[in-house]
Amino acid sequence: MTTPTTRAVPAESARHNAAAVVRTVLAHGPLPRHRIAELTGLSAGTVSRLTGRLADSGQLVEMEPELGPSATGRPRIPLDLPVEETAVAGVHIGVLRTTLGLVDLRGGVLAQWAVPRGSTDPRELVDELAEALADLTAWQSHRRLLGIGVSTGGWVDTESGTVVEHGPLGWHDVPLHAALAERLDAPVRLDALVRALALAEGWYGAGQETDSLLELFVGNVVGAAFTVGRRIHRGPRSAAGGIAHLRLPGVEGVLCGCGASDCLQAVLADGSVLQLARGQGMVGQEESFEDLVRLARDGHLGAIRLLRTRARSVGRAAAVLLDLVNPELLVLAGGPLKTPEYLPDVRAELARHSSLGPAAATRLVPSGLGDHALVLASAAVFLNAWFSDPLTHHLP
Repeated sequence: MTTPTTRAVPAESARHNAAAVVRTVLAHGPLPRHRIAELTGLSAGTVSRLTGRLADSGQLVEMEPELGPSATGRPRIPLDLPVEETAVAGVHIGVLRTTLGLVDLRGGVLAQWAVPRGSTDPRELVDELAEALADLTAWQSHRRLLGIGVSTGGWVDTESGTVVEHGPLGWHDVPLHAALAERLDAPVRLDALVRALALAEGWYGAGQETDSLLELFVGNVVGAAFTVGRRIHRGPRSAAGGIAHLRLPGVEGVLCGCGASDCLQAVLADGSVLQLARGQGMVGQEESFEDLVRLARDGHLGAIRLLRTRARSVGRAAAVLLDLVNPELLVLAGGPLKTPEYLPDVRAELARHSSLGPAAATRLVPSGLGDHALVLASAAVFLNAWFSDPLTHHLP
């Protein structure tokens, strides 16, 4: 008699192998079955069975046959993802605006919009988002919307679908996933922005060739995420990576909501640096962090000094994280830190404070997601689940 444990093994193996097939087609483009077998290391029979199931469910589509017959005399028919027929929505709920867009299965951004922040009330925000998404999807009505990935800053418990804490928005224990699922017509997945960025780096960005990756995000919020083989380490209640209140001795910022002035949020966050700049008379009360960055680019020495000081503090924080986790790659995302003006300061301070010395600087790279990082990262929240278990999906 077969036990439940032994019955589960073939199913798990099929899930794993199907994901490998889809990832291979994603990475290499349209491929005939024999080439998929070569690249995945799976047997021809296994590939034939899996691609048949994936084609029947719409996960793979047959392309025009390749010129010239195969060794068996049959034309080779490449298989590809349904890139032209489908799309995924990516939505980032930020402090100043909501950024949303449509992404194809290969990470091509089809459209991107920014909606200025209206209310911070979660229900009103979800209503605004639903209306904007309806307009966006109508523009690409020939594509089937597979699902919606949503990201936001702060502490997001993905299992419960709750934003546990998002200080800049004033959110505590907000059941955001339930509100989204109730209002939107497509499947929704929710995660924290920094974890979404780490997933997107693995699929489309700087981490495509690495097994382990640490994402460090510094913007209106500060956070980190660690992946191994594109799998995020979350910990209980998805609290892993909560570094906002990690102390940085010897560095003073503004007074944080936690009561400290030397935690990462108080020293590194955009709003904290902007508050320091206002206190020093560099910018007015109505001016934004972007205005401070432009001031530095225009040659204002005080603004340059302030942003370079922040970059060096980021390097110190990165050294602690690199030594603690020891990933193959440390990816820096958010704001101007990853630009040529400030990246050398980050790397220099990282090398100075890490136990790895100068070698530490070689592991730090800027995000590879470009100007569409927020949309790509948010879409990756949904796409990661889609690609990880393709046998559970069906496209009519």
